[in-house]
Amino acid sequence: MSLVEEDLIKLSFLYMEYNNTFNIEYQKYSHFKNMISYITGIENQKLIRYIFQKLINKKVFKKIKIGKITNYHFNPYNKPLPPKDTTVYFD
Repeated sequence: MSLVEEDLIKLSFLYMEYNNTFNIEYQKYSHFKNMISYITGIENQKLIRYIFQKLINKKVFKKIKIGKITNYHFNPYNKPLPPKDTTVYFD
């Protein structure tokens, strides 16, 4: 892995960490693909997938498969998802 690729992986990780991406629940790959493309300015789909795969290999994402759909959650902290407030208020 070249120094440039390693820097792109670190940049992607730091951006997701800074923006509290952990608080976003499970998302499709396309969500993170668009995020990585925005962060790095790269439009090459193979390179974006490579960066994403390296982040998965570093155990930055939790993966869940529902039927044929695979969703990912940015969770490098190995913490459970924050509880959702589903309270409905009527004024």
